[in-house]
Amino acid sequence: MIETLMPLFTVTMKAGRTADEKNAISRAIHEASVKAGYPDDDMFQRFLSLEQADLRVDLTYPGLPKPRTERILMIEVLVSSGTEADKKTRLLAGLVEALDNAGIDSNDIMVFFAEINRASSSFGGGRIAPSVIAG
Repeated sequence: MIETLMPLFTVTMKAGRTADEKNAISRAIHEASVKAGYPDDDMFQRFLSLEQADLRVDLTYPGLPKPRTERILMIEVLVSSGTEADKKTRLLAGLVEALDNAGIDSNDIMVFFAEINRASSSFGGGRIAPSVIAG
């Protein structure tokens, strides 16, 4: 059994997306999170929109079949330390599928997982996050 931590999603994108587009991205991310096994009420997301000159990426690294577009999303997912690789793989697959359904080409989706110990976080109230054992 390992501790579970809700994923915290940080989505970095180029400026210019509408509120409707951001809402569609948010819904897709949440759908993927629930599909990967996180609770429905476990939704923590933040969106960072950068000016065109402030987000620079290689268009084809690492050997993508076609260049990325201006609609690129860099998604950082903060999860509990020790989160099983299978759960990350399910979440990644769910993100690609749900975002594709929201009109985002998989070529424009970059996902980076980082891990944190619950004792190094607080969900509010000035309290350290309690341990939760996954069943």
